[in-house]
Amino acid sequence: MSSELFDKWLAYYDPIHRGYTVTGIANAVTVTNGWSFGRISGGYNLYRGTNGSGSIDFSMPVGAAGSQVTSIGNFSWRPHAAGTSYCYAVKAVGGGGVESEASHPVNEAAFDAGGALKGVKPNSPSGLRVRSIDGGRFELRWTYPRRHAEGVPATFDVFHDAGTGVVDYQTVVGQVVSRRGRLFYEYTSGAFTHGTRLLWSVRAVTSDGADDGNASAVLGYADASAPPVHPEIVLSPLDPE
Repeated sequence: MSSELFDKWLAYYDPIHRGYTVTGIANAVTVTNGWSFGRISGGYNLYRGTNGSGSIDFSMPVGAAGSQVTSIGNFSWRPHAAGTSYCYAVKAVGGGGVESEASHPVNEAAFDAGGALKGVKPNSPSGLRVRSIDGGRFELRWTYPRRHAEGVPATFDVFHDAGTGVVDYQTVVGQVVSRRGRLFYEYTSGAFTHGTRLLWSVRAVTSDGADDGNASAVLGYADASAPPVHPEIVLSPLDPE
């Protein structure tokens, strides 16, 4: 019980635990044996994960910097792995060592098989919907939200599953050019056989080839048949009662 109370007291008295944690070491709190925070004007801690914002480990900073900086990078001993995507977030640290909430939204960085940065990602298209139109064609519509976007989309690439049930993101079946200030976009496909079932997806892509990576898909069925012929209608007066 006494140990538990002591741990709680330490957590309140010194949020970075007297310096003897990864966070404390990253901020040089070990130099003062945890009695004071080395950066008296505050600073920033950098954190990352590899599978969305929920994977970020906020007990393990990968970078730290003082309050006067305008950028922050990962420690040299925390490099990036080839073929991996990372999501980064920053927490501000006060002069007493207390951290803020994490920055939002997180920033993403993807690296190719050679270890080169692919480029910053654009936002994902929003509100994708599909409609069957005449001749067995499909009409796709979506919006592009630009708020907090890192990369600027050059095109929107269109994909479908070719009836397999899994969207083929290696084969672009259509492309729509992005226009600055434009919010709504649409794409009309070619003709398909009546009843063809297709999953459709759209990704935003920058001029550097970095796509948003979303896997959202919508389902549609081709309609290539005219409605049935109505029976002949004959009008006649009613018999008087």
